[in-house]
Amino acid sequence: MKKAIAILLSMLLVLALVAGCTKAGSGEEPTKAPDEATIAPNTTDAPSDATAAPTDAPEAPTDEPTATPEPTPEPFKDPYAIEILDYDEAEPHAFSFDTIKQNGVVLTDGGVAGYRLEIDDTIDGKDGKTYEVTLRGWVGFDDGAIEKVGYQIDDGPVVFSDKFFETTQQAVKDAGGEFAQRFTVDVPVGTLAGEGHELKVVVKLESGYFYLNPDANPFTLLYDGPAAEEHAIDGTIGATEYSVKYTLDKSNAQTWTGSDMGAAKVDYYLDLRGGALYVGCVAENVNANDMIQLNFNPGARLEATTGLFVSFQVGDTFKVLQHNHKTGLKDDPNPAGVDITDLVEQTIVNADGKLVFEVKLPETLFQVTDVDGAADFKLGNEKLYFGMFGVIGGGGYTNQSAAPGSSWNCVDLGIHEYFIK
Repeated sequence: MKKAIAILLSMLLVLALVAGCTKAGSGEEPTKAPDEATIAPNTTDAPSDATAAPTDAPEAPTDEPTATPEPTPEPFKDPYAIEILDYDEAEPHAFSFDTIKQNGVVLTDGGVAGYRLEIDDTIDGKDGKTYEVTLRGWVGFDDGAIEKVGYQIDDGPVVFSDKFFETTQQAVKDAGGEFAQRFTVDVPVGTLAGEGHELKVVVKLESGYFYLNPDANPFTLLYDGPAAEEHAIDGTIGATEYSVKYTLDKSNAQTWTGSDMGAAKVDYYLDLRGGALYVGCVAENVNANDMIQLNFNPGARLEATTGLFVSFQVGDTFKVLQHNHKTGLKDDPNPAGVDITDLVEQTIVNADGKLVFEVKLPETLFQVTDVDGAADFKLGNEKLYFGMFGVIGGGGYTNQSAAPGSSWNCVDLGIHEYFIK
């Protein structure tokens, strides 16, 4: 009995020791903090807050499809633009500028070297009395014969004329080669206002268009005109109120009606300023209800369509009409014309038997809305091509390169010889 009790006490002692060891390893005894120097540095950018969302968590799904970016539109390329090539590419053989005239009066006559000293590159027309500057000389290219010769004022249209060619002497051909050509170019400057206008001679060869040595004085001359006048729609056309002038009369009119323009004459004055086109006209020997017209192709964007006509109906009453296209000014394409008189600033007077009218045409008139891309046209950013027309005394007349036959589109009529920008 005593032996059994001893065994039982021994087993209880072993269980007590095991229970004590288990309690000692449970972590309830405080542990000593390690020295600061032994703390490993944090080498990650993970947030210390264990509850922070992981940085690479997927984004919430969306039902919206990914947008496809719109393609960048190609800039509109003017099919009528003339590229002026580098002068040296034309293989110049020899040239000479012999004479410069102002209103027919010789300023210089002789070799190029003396010009710079005498006129300092600039023609002075500030008094408003100069109407023409003449440039005379000759040039020969090894690349071939000159097909056309003309002038350009600033970045305006290049104006060619057969009358600028002169008879070429054998002495000139001996000096300039077999293709040498003498020329006399008359540049109209009567409407040029302000200083620093460039007067440039341009030639056309089979290989392209070239300025006549723009680096050699005086192939590029400067012209200073009087200060520009402010526009006033009052029926009086000031000497420097408009920047260009063109004339439609018997000497240059073509017709599709088999008639004769007779003594009728229309002087067109144009100026692009302040986001509008100012038009002034002086009409002689026209009849009541005759139509004085301009045919527009803004920025060459109406290429294969009928042009945008604007008609000025003269007489006891004055009307301004829009034809053929819807525009930002009037949403009406009536080919016979829709009245826009009240939508534009205009006036007409009868002075000394001549009808004089002035009209301010807003930019919205030239923003054609029924031809793709045409409404983007901006006055001053692109060339505003135009041609002169008239229905006078029952006959139709134009000075564009082609009188209309069966076709009235801009390509066949050639609305690219005149422009303003």
